[in-house]
Amino acid sequence: MRRQDNIITFGSAVPRRKKITLDVNGRRIASECRNLVGKTLPKLMSGLFENLDDALYEMANKSESNALQNIYFDSMRELRKQRSGIDRRFNQEVLRAYDSYWQTGEITIQQPTLDELSLESEMSLVDDEDLEDSLAVTNMVSKSESRYTRELYAMSQRFGYLIGGGSVDETMAQHTPLAPGVICNAFQISMAGVPVELPVKLVVYKLFDRHVMHYIGGLYDEINLLLGRAGVIPKLTPKVRRNPVSPSLRGDGGESYMASDSSYMSSSAPASTATAATEEVIQAELFSNLQQLLNLRRASAGGSSLLASSLMLTPPAGNVPVVDTGELLGALSAIQQSNVVMLPQGRRVNQPLTPDEMRAQLVTDLQIARDGQVVRSLGDADNDTIDVISMIFEFILDDYSLPDAMKALISRLQIPMLKVAIIDKTFFSQKVHPARRLLNSLAQAAVGWNDTGDRANDTLYKKIEQVVKRVLNEFHDDPGLFAELEEDFSSWWQKEQRGAQIAEQRTNQITKGKEQLKSAKQIVSEELNKRLRTQNVIPEAVMSILEDGWKDVLLLIYLREGSESKGWSEALEIVDRLLWSVQPKSEYGERQQLLRGIPELLRNIRERLNSISFDQHKMAKLFKELQNCHIGVLRGGDSSQIHTAGTMPVNQYEIHFPDSKLVADPNSQLHEMAEEAISENDDFTQQAVDLETGEWLEIIDGSSKVRVKLSWKSNVTDTYIFVNRKGMKAMELTTFGLAKRLREGTAKKVELSAKPIMDRALDAMLDALKKTTSTSASA
Repeated sequence: MRRQDNIITFGSAVPRRKKITLDVNGRRIASECRNLVGKTLPKLMSGLFENLDDALYEMANKSESNALQNIYFDSMRELRKQRSGIDRRFNQEVLRAYDSYWQTGEITIQQPTLDELSLESEMSLVDDEDLEDSLAVTNMVSKSESRYTRELYAMSQRFGYLIGGGSVDETMAQHTPLAPGVICNAFQISMAGVPVELPVKLVVYKLFDRHVMHYIGGLYDEINLLLGRAGVIPKLTPKVRRNPVSPSLRGDGGESYMASDSSYMSSSAPASTATAATEEVIQAELFSNLQQLLNLRRASAGGSSLLASSLMLTPPAGNVPVVDTGELLGALSAIQQSNVVMLPQGRRVNQPLTPDEMRAQLVTDLQIARDGQVVRSLGDADNDTIDVISMIFEFILDDYSLPDAMKALISRLQIPMLKVAIIDKTFFSQKVHPARRLLNSLAQAAVGWNDTGDRANDTLYKKIEQVVKRVLNEFHDDPGLFAELEEDFSSWWQKEQRGAQIAEQRTNQITKGKEQLKSAKQIVSEELNKRLRTQNVIPEAVMSILEDGWKDVLLLIYLREGSESKGWSEALEIVDRLLWSVQPKSEYGERQQLLRGIPELLRNIRERLNSISFDQHKMAKLFKELQNCHIGVLRGGDSSQIHTAGTMPVNQYEIHFPDSKLVADPNSQLHEMAEEAISENDDFTQQAVDLETGEWLEIIDGSSKVRVKLSWKSNVTDTYIFVNRKGMKAMELTTFGLAKRLREGTAKKVELSAKPIMDRALDAMLDALKKTTSTSASA
């Protein structure tokens, strides 16, 4: 490919400088920036190569021919071999351009512009493959320059300041040696000698854009922060890392410049959909409303914030020094670390700092008050944020949907969330902010948790505790930690829920099966006894057939085929014919009818008894006795007069299954016998009737509380089945048994909302502030 060398010389309108000389401090700062570049770029490149095989495998699978598939596989092997060389050439080119800038003020970029590409294409000066290659790189440059306009401007101004020796050299500040064009051009050069086809190279460029250029803004942020801390135009931009940090840099040396300074934090990615954008506007307006209401509340309270008013501090009489945000965040980091020590090590939970205790700690650490008089103040934005976050966690501590131990555990995130909110205001404006998502996910998972007393072996408690510990130990300024933890926790929780759903389905299937069996037994008994009640006396042989065998035949047919089936009708018809066959026949025609029907009747009875593996010896004996009954009837007599058959009055005996009465499982936890229930038809009974599957109850059993979810209820047997969070059966109640517990106060519905806990907290705060403000206004 033909290359065009674009030499960008700063000072085209003035005589070219021969050499730039930095002072000692400038050389030190430039060297620190160079070290940061040399340390960061290889880590960003590792993200590219770690995903390269998967991308090429996917392209190979989508290939329409074996030849193209082989190209991707061969390229995969070649790129693995060339990886170290690509890395080395890429870093060398970037650092060469960087060093050249500090020596000559020039940047050499071997890459045509979009206009030049267009012109060359029209004049056929470049072939199609070279054009596609250059277009891919040029588009990356254009997109990155647009994305990082603010960061590039700040960096170029600061580099120009260093070269200018204390004042910005505007000519030199037009560009930066770390511009996207320099980075992308260096990578294009490093790929130039790699023998792969253009489609493969385009895949590599796409991954370079995704894993390097997407995160290069994080490097720009760190360089700007490093320069700002070194005194190079420190107030040019806020001390905020605005760009996402690559996963390959998290928890590593890539954070070394940031780890000791908790006042820097990158923002979360903006919502990309129209719906998310609308939600963002709503959330931003919500926080704005909260600020206005807080100001009104402070005005009615003499101008003090919750930080002062809750601690009974006297508002400042006049202007007092304002605590720097960085100092505030440092104090919060110290409190955060103290929370790590307070985490429970055994069965008991040490209560975390309450919002008031946190405020008191800040007042002490920041020396805000002296002798009860405020001598320093926080900035308005910091005041608002502290008040809002404090009220959010007060709401969490009062939220009935969370068990007490989980409240204590989750509330330890108050300080990290406060730090996030102070540095990154999108915490309030974006519902999808990773820190908010993590808090919401933990609260949602905690709803059905039961404190068994053995938290060391409780999987959910241990998992949430691990998340909280990692936040307290590792959170400094990288929101990627929250995204990583939220993704990991959500993945784990989904697996837990799938397991719970399977267990719950099995529980319901077993319960439904038991109920269906009991109901079927009751129906079979009723059908047989209904027919027996039409008889005065019945031969014992017939009663034995029905009691010992035929009721099971009917039960099996009912369970398999149902009461509307042909098999069910035929089996009942056989019962009717059997009973008719042993009744006296005074008419000759009836006796002839019986004679003709006996063989078919016996065959039908035998076939169906065989289907349930009825005892053959017993069947032969019963059939012999039945034969004697039939002989007596055919002779014109009464089967009851046949001594060998034996008879028994029907009113002395009924057919039934031993467990045909539907009763609750005596082995179920917290078993409630139906006869103990109070059958009052009141509001509590209606609450029990209205309870829907999926709703949670908190049951008080002695000194302990158990949370259970209604998994299934039967309209036939009046049975309610409750499961725990793992889907295992926890208890079985009747409607009136549940109503009794509600009436006594030993059962209480856990009111859940479809809204995440953060949204509920903000809404509750808005309502509370409105009420407080309206009350103050009316007074």
